[in-house]
Amino acid sequence: MHQNLAANLRHLCADYPSVAAVCREIGINHQQFAKYLNGRSMPSPNNLRRISRFFDVGEHILLGDHAELRRHTTQLAKTEADRRRDPLIDVFPGDLQRLRPFLGSYQVFFRAPNDSTKAIINVAFLDERNGTVYSRVVEALSEGKSSTRRWTRCDGKAAFRAGQVFVVDSERGPDAPVSLYILNKPHRDKSKLLFGTMSYLASLSGRTPTSSPVVWKRAENYRSVRELFSKSGIVDLKSTKLDMRIQQYLLVASTDSDAKTITE
Repeated sequence: MHQNLAANLRHLCADYPSVAAVCREIGINHQQFAKYLNGRSMPSPNNLRRISRFFDVGEHILLGDHAELRRHTTQLAKTEADRRRDPLIDVFPGDLQRLRPFLGSYQVFFRAPNDSTKAIINVAFLDERNGTVYSRVVEALSEGKSSTRRWTRCDGKAAFRAGQVFVVDSERGPDAPVSLYILNKPHRDKSKLLFGTMSYLASLSGRTPTSSPVVWKRAENYRSVRELFSKSGIVDLKSTKLDMRIQQYLLVASTDSDAKTITE
């Protein structure tokens, strides 16, 4: 065990300017640390814990086979490299345990960007794969008076952070816009509604930046996805097809006080 620790410490210290610098950072006596490096002494449980925390390596790995330590540090290096390449790598899924209750199917309600008297209803799905929660939002709008529908699909990821559900998604293609949903379930609210805001580029000339209050309503007891899609499209904001709370939120959520009253 002495020799395992010595080899592992020498390997870890090689990434630093000097052993003295490591000792200063840990707050440990240089002469004592040199004995660990030479395999002549073992650290006390307290010192072993401090060394382990400094190098971000488990105590069992510090004391274990040198090949295992090299495998561990190689994986850490890859993780750090990934973080440098992708600053948002740790954002998704955030708190996965708190996000899991939100998995499932939803109807998504928001104000139409080109007509303040109308609401658009989309369909959304949140599902978990390999520890990440993925989103899929589908819009199916009728074109004119025909029965033909224009379908738009956006794929993205969801995260639970700061007590909110965040969904970021995009259509496919190199020039596709990105949309953001920030959703909240009011405290002690037993309904199946999530209230929030969405920001996106409207499908209008110039792809106008747009935001809208949005409500996600959990879809349950539907027989097929086709049935869900059949209920999507454009409706009048005052239509009886909309739940009263959804209707009120979309109509008056432009002011914080009104929105707070509706969601409580």
